[in-house]
Amino acid sequence: MASFRSPFERSPLATIGGIIISLVVLYVMFSIVGWVVSLLYKFSWLILIAALIIDYKVVLGFFRALQGLFKRNAIYGLVASALTIIFYPFVFLYFLGMALFKKKVREARREADVRRNGQWVDYEELPDKPVDLDTHYEELPPPPPPQPRRRDEPGYDEYFK
Repeated sequence: MASFRSPFERSPLATIGGIIISLVVLYVMFSIVGWVVSLLYKFSWLILIAALIIDYKVVLGFFRALQGLFKRNAIYGLVASALTIIFYPFVFLYFLGMALFKKKVREARREADVRRNGQWVDYEELPDKPVDLDTHYEELPPPPPPQPRRRDEPGYDEYFK
């Protein structure tokens, strides 16, 4: 049977050690995040160029959305523009992620189309001389004559009276 032990009965050195280890882990994590953010700020223009090469419509769509935001509410447009300028590396990273996502979706659609419809051929060479096919064509029977309308049936114009 387990016995209950109060947390206050532990050694104070263990508590202080746990706090110190937690602080060291937090410091290391924040240092790594700061290093990554500084790399983003240094190489953000390369990220933007890569996003433009992959799919430039993502960037144009973002700026059209900002323009629409300005038209609806100028204050929100200014705030969004200021945040875009301040956090430009993260915006450029968003551009790259969306461009890669859209490229992946286009490739998946293309593969699904190939699976469904088969591979498309650019052209097919046909022989110069006509092909003689011995095909027996049957004449279709004539269509049945239309049924005469009954006299007691109301006409079309009577539906709208």
